[in-house]
Amino acid sequence: MKISFLVTYYQQKKYIAQSMESLLALEKPGEWEILIGDDGSTDGSIELEKEYVRRDPEHIRLFVMPRDPDKTYTAVERAGANRLNLVRQAAGDYYCIIDGDDFYSETDFLPEAVRVLEAQPQVTVVAFDTWTWREGEPKRAKKAGSHTPVPEKREMYLRWHYTHAGACVYRRSIHTPENLALLEKLNFFDDNEIILNALAAGEMVRIHRPVYAYRQEDTSLYHSISPSERAALNVAGMGTALGTMGEKWRKDLTARYATAVIMAWLLRKRLRADIRPNRFETYLSICRRADFEEGIQLLNWPDLDAGGRKRIRRFVAGACLASPPRVLYALTQVHGGGEKT
Repeated sequence: MKISFLVTYYQQKKYIAQSMESLLALEKPGEWEILIGDDGSTDGSIELEKEYVRRDPEHIRLFVMPRDPDKTYTAVERAGANRLNLVRQAAGDYYCIIDGDDFYSETDFLPEAVRVLEAQPQVTVVAFDTWTWREGEPKRAKKAGSHTPVPEKREMYLRWHYTHAGACVYRRSIHTPENLALLEKLNFFDDNEIILNALAAGEMVRIHRPVYAYRQEDTSLYHSISPSERAALNVAGMGTALGTMGEKWRKDLTARYATAVIMAWLLRKRLRADIRPNRFETYLSICRRADFEEGIQLLNWPDLDAGGRKRIRRFVAGACLASPPRVLYALTQVHGGGEKT
C-alpha cells in the first residue's frame, strides 16, 4: 500500500519549509511519495524544492510547469492543471493534496483514514476538518476533535457541508483514464471540485478532527477578489460540478451553489464591468467547457433576449427555493462587499 502526497507551489518560497516539513513529519502507514508541482516560480521556490529532492530522491520528485513570461495566465486554470498533472503522476493507492501555503498540524491522522479506505471499498474520500491559521498563532487547533469515523450522506454534504480538499485522503483509483480526460477537458480542478469528483465515484466518511491548517490571508486569491468575481468563479464551479457528478445531483448542487447564483443575479447588470476581461472570459470558458448553459447566460445577462432572460429568472428562482437561507447570505455578501444592485 502506498500514499502519494501532492503539493503545489507558485511564488511561495516563504511557505515551502513549513508545508514540506509537515508532510515529512506525518506517520505514514506504508510506502509513500511526495510529488511537488511548481507553476514556474521565479522567487527562488524551485531551488528550495530541489533541495528537498536532493535530501530524499527516493521519495520526493519535482515537476515544474513551463511558463511563458510574455503570456497572460489565469491562476485558477493554472493551479488546476498543476494539480491534475500530479494526480496523473501519482503512483499511490491513496493520495492527499495540499496547497503550498498550508500545512498539516497533526501527524497521526493518516492511519485512521487508511483503515477506513481499506475496510470500505465504496468509500472514495475520508474527510477531516480544517482550521484557520494566521501568522503568529499556535500551529495546532485548539480542540483535538473526534477520532470516530462517521458516514456522510452525499446529499447532506452537497447541500450544507464543506471541508478543504487538503483535509482529505482520496482513493487514487477514482481517476480512471476517462475521469482524467473529463477533468482535463473541464480544466477547473479547484478545492470544491476535487472533493465533488471523488463523491461522483463513491461515498464519504468524515472524522471530525481538525488536522489541516488553512492559511488565512487577505491577499489570497479568493479573499482578494470582489463579490462579483466570487460569484462568477463559483457559478463556473457549479458548471464543473454538474459536469463531474451529472444531472442526478442537480437539485443538491443547485442548493450548494445557490449563493453564487443569487449573487450573480443581484450583480447581473455590472458583473462583467466589475471583473477584469481576461478573468471574466476564463469563467465563461469554464462554463462553456462544462456545457453549462445557465451559467453562460447568467454571466452574459445584458446580452440576453427576452426568452433567455425568462429562462434565467426561472433558474435563479429555483436556486432561491433550493436553499432559502442562502438568499439572505447572498444579500449580506453583496451589500457587505460594498456593491450596489
